[in-house]
Amino acid sequence: MRNLSRQKGVGLIEVLIAVLVLSVGLLGMVAMQITAKRNSFEAAQRSIATGLSRDILERVRSNPGEVATYVAQLGGGSISTAPASCNTGTCTPNALAQRDLYEWEQLLDGAAEKIIIDGNEFNAGGLVDPRACITNNAGVVTVAIVWKGVAEMDNPTASNCGETSGLYGTGNKQRRLMVMTTYVSDI
Repeated sequence: MRNLSRQKGVGLIEVLIAVLVLSVGLLGMVAMQITAKRNSFEAAQRSIATGLSRDILERVRSNPGEVATYVAQLGGGSISTAPASCNTGTCTPNALAQRDLYEWEQLLDGAAEKIIIDGNEFNAGGLVDPRACITNNAGVVTVAIVWKGVAEMDNPTASNCGETSGLYGTGNKQRRLMVMTTYVSDI
């Protein structure tokens, strides 16, 4: 009988320790889930930027005589008026290049997907705060696409595209960059 009275409350302490260990484990799982979600979003943004880079480079390759027309800085609706569509009739290579840039900027800004919040319509696709710079140096066409990432990192230095926009946090530490280069012969 004497041993039983000394062990009162020991089971409660063991339960509290078990709950504490379980809580720490659950907090770790939640933190891991948040990190996985953030990394998944960053990977999706990079995948979109890669697809967009390939898309515009293919458009340039299919219209090589107008390489100079494709040189531009885009993003944020910089092309406000839609050029005539080349789908319904014949158009010049220059008009095709202008339409390509307009359509591509719409893809970049995510204008194909819309969401309505409190009665206001917003773009829901594309990249977060994108900017793009297309350059041509004797047939070497470079596409640099930047967007806003979630976490802060070192500012990438492979291109200065979008650095002065003020969209990517202090010191551009949320700036993400995709650069793709190809050669386009001017036939």
